[in-house]
Amino acid sequence: MLVCGIMTALLALHLRIKANRPQLRLFFFMASATLLYTGHFIFFNGIKEAIPFSDTVYCFCNPAVYPLFYIYIEELTIRRPNRLWQFYYLLPAIICFLTVGFLYLLMDHAEMVAFIEYNLYHNDFSGLSGLAWWQGVAHTAVKVIHALEIPPVLYFGWKRISHYDHLVKNYYSDTEGKTAGSIRSLLIVLVLASIASFVCNAIGRTHFNESIWLAAVPLTTFSILLLIIGHVGLHQQFYINDIDIDEIEDDAFIPDDIKDNLGDKLLKLMDQEKYYLNPNLKIDELSKLLNSNRNYIYHTINMKMGLTFSEFINSKRIDYSAEMIENNPEIHLSEVATKSGFTSSSAFYRNFKHFKGCTPREFQQELLKNNTVPRPRIELGTKL
Repeated sequence: MLVCGIMTALLALHLRIKANRPQLRLFFFMASATLLYTGHFIFFNGIKEAIPFSDTVYCFCNPAVYPLFYIYIEELTIRRPNRLWQFYYLLPAIICFLTVGFLYLLMDHAEMVAFIEYNLYHNDFSGLSGLAWWQGVAHTAVKVIHALEIPPVLYFGWKRISHYDHLVKNYYSDTEGKTAGSIRSLLIVLVLASIASFVCNAIGRTHFNESIWLAAVPLTTFSILLLIIGHVGLHQQFYINDIDIDEIEDDAFIPDDIKDNLGDKLLKLMDQEKYYLNPNLKIDELSKLLNSNRNYIYHTINMKMGLTFSEFINSKRIDYSAEMIENNPEIHLSEVATKSGFTSSSAFYRNFKHFKGCTPREFQQELLKNNTVPRPRIELGTKL
């Protein structure tokens, strides 16, 4: 509850400084999670007079958190998400909220006490009758809905992220801070949270009420996972609307002769002019230089070379950086990274490892070890 509350407050402060549509949706997710864990707080501390209200809110938040997280992913990765469908995602949670709340309003004091004591605290239906029994059925439905939401959120969330990642890598040569790596991490965290949540829902809150140490296991796990989600979400500033192009056409038809000719012209341009050294190179700039269509260049690189645009450019940068190190094994690697067109050392190291199978430091040390390139001789009397 405290972790989610703090993250909600931090997101609110960020939104006051700069409006960000995805972070607004993450704010709603964290606020909903805060209310959900407030319900847990009231339950575990035995504040039974507040349970009818807190439990009604809990029965909205429990089936709402995964749809809210998926809405956050949509806002990050889709230029114009369907708002009506986003309402439909939350419709099961709204129905659960109204059903549970309405049943609490209709139940008399004896039925309410029986339901709270038998079902909520002991997970037992045997002592229930009338509206209390129907309330137990409604709470079981809430758990089932919560579990059924997990697979589609994971599947469609991963699909949205992959499409977004594909778009970024085929437009920017420098994808640092733009790709869906952090968003993908969020989804992996969600998988872990989903597994833990499903197990805890299956066991029931009653069993965790018996021991503070038993309750500490899921609560600590969820706190850490939610902290990671909040941290990554706070630092995810780049999203789909920051990409200044429309979608690339995946199914565009390009004649083979045009594709072959364009591929030769592209390689010649890269080898002679070394445009890949421009750290902010975009596919639109290449299309202007080659007097060609952006989709043609995209398909030429993807289909003919089997690479994304960023992979193609970074492979050229790594070849250039390896040549620099071979010519001067003692050169500082940060200088190599900058001169090769990389905006950060982490991107340089990651791409070097990917294309060369070793880190630039290992590559450099191997050259120095083998002494493959003679060091320049310094004549006596040379001014240093």
